[in-house]
Amino acid sequence: MDIKQTADELIEKGKAALDANGDGKIEAGEVIDALGKRAQETAEAVSAAADEVKQGFDANADGQVSLDEVTTVARGVADKAKEAVDGLVNKVTGQ
Repeated sequence: MDIKQTADELIEKGKAALDANGDGKIEAGEVIDALGKRAQETAEAVSAAADEVKQGFDANADGQVSLDEVTTVARGVADKAKEAVDGLVNKVTGQ
């Protein structure tokens, strides 16, 4: 399959995805509905990701993230980064 065929197929798939009523035409309302649905999905994904990050920081599970909890996570990340860099340096220098 050449690049033009691939591009044509992608365009047709995009049109089909937007043509909610299947009449072969893409109407403004269908585009607005698709954009609204996509925005809602994105907002839900961002909210879920934020909740996961918050849970990762909230060591005592009190529903709040304290400065101490952020500091603990930051120190852990810094320690892991230092270990990774030290390992890389040792590998490069043959130690």
